[in-house]
Amino acid sequence: MNSLRSTPLIVLTLTLAGGAFAQTIRPVAPPASLTPNAAPKQAAPSTPLPPPLSVAEQRFRDLSIRVRAQSAIDEALRAELRSLCEVLETDLAAPTTARDVALRLLAARAQCAIWLEDNAAIDSAFSRLSTMNPSSEATTIAWARELNAMAQFERASQLIQSRDFNTRMIDARIVWGESLTGLNRFDEAQGALNTAPGGRSPAQQKAISDGTYRTQTLRGMFEKELVAMDRDQTRGDLPLVQLMTSQGPIELELFEEQAPNSVGNFIEHVEAGRYDGTTFHRILRGLGVQGGDPATAEGAAGGKSTGGWTIPDECDREDRRAPLAGRLIMAKQAPATGAREVPVPHSAGSQFVILVAPLEELDGKYTVFGRVTDGFDVVRSLTAEDTIASARVLRKREREYKGVRFSEATSGNFVMPRTVAEGGNRAATPATEVKLNAPGAVNLGSTPDAKLTPPSALQPAQPTKTPANQTAPTQAPR
Repeated sequence: MNSLRSTPLIVLTLTLAGGAFAQTIRPVAPPASLTPNAAPKQAAPSTPLPPPLSVAEQRFRDLSIRVRAQSAIDEALRAELRSLCEVLETDLAAPTTARDVALRLLAARAQCAIWLEDNAAIDSAFSRLSTMNPSSEATTIAWARELNAMAQFERASQLIQSRDFNTRMIDARIVWGESLTGLNRFDEAQGALNTAPGGRSPAQQKAISDGTYRTQTLRGMFEKELVAMDRDQTRGDLPLVQLMTSQGPIELELFEEQAPNSVGNFIEHVEAGRYDGTTFHRILRGLGVQGGDPATAEGAAGGKSTGGWTIPDECDREDRRAPLAGRLIMAKQAPATGAREVPVPHSAGSQFVILVAPLEELDGKYTVFGRVTDGFDVVRSLTAEDTIASARVLRKREREYKGVRFSEATSGNFVMPRTVAEGGNRAATPATEVKLNAPGAVNLGSTPDAKLTPPSALQPAQPTKTPANQTAPTQAPR
């Protein structure tokens, strides 16, 4: 089951040669209050939708209402969305499809791809939209936002830099700042946020403040991690494990100094063959890939098995490693009740997540016990159909590797670490409705997942100058 983003409005706005129209799908409003001495509130008038230009567009509208009515996309709805995507592609390929119809169908195709979290289809739809409307600033910004949501930060940065912005400069600077932060180019990211022009809306100002807070938080983590990596390189004897996946090999270096029990537990499972034949059963779009459930080797869906036991946390140590891109963290269980942003303590077993983006909000909640040293591109290419053919230890120290066990529990709910609704610790970001007037504009109402919320008094800092003889790191430590 796949959590939806918290998007109060899905807006598809296109300015066509024959005039502009706004296609807005709104959720059904709750009943008006019927308390004594209070008159029922009048519902705000809604903008009438223009007539659909095709059967596929009407079907998209019908499915959109169902998507908004559900908290998650179940398999039945997923199948209908996939079927609609096939119809949309057939109509788009037809030589008789007019340009204005194609623009609206492409916008629908992009939104369906976002709901299905199909990165390739998202990319394709935005590429075609951009080709048909190269002057649309809103299309470029929406595409860059989706690239950031895929953790394709370099591409997002290049896309924003590839054109000039006149009406959407503030949004462009915000999106660019996020992509530069994902690339660990913190000075440039802060500079992009600081140089967003005036006339900011409250939502835009909040995004700039959030981005500033996140940039400063990750800068501290990144600099501390560089020191730790230098110590690792000097030591030169940390354990190495190779995962031979259906996409290629991934080499992992394990942080034995900061997470000795988690490393011992992981190597114990590797040497017992419990990862052989398992599936990467959950792809967390733009966040990471989850695997390590031995039950998937027998055909189970994955996400429930501990591998035989659970282990104590090591995420509260002062020398803990940072949850940056390319890091390996132990998956933990979601609580059945209570504060769902806090995972169950000491509930990790055999399952793990390889992060593809920095997730500072996981710091202190999940044990970081290794990093990818080779094969990060393989990690980014993994799908829910990919498997670990074999896992083997390439190097280890002269000692017994066996984890201290917290309990002998064999099952749990390891749905993590995406949104609160799924038992993770991130809230989803509501999309902001934006009325666009730029030629060919399209806003799909899609935003990346939420970042940390800064203190309300925090103001954007001035950009930090990098000395002329010094270059800021541009690559995530992997």
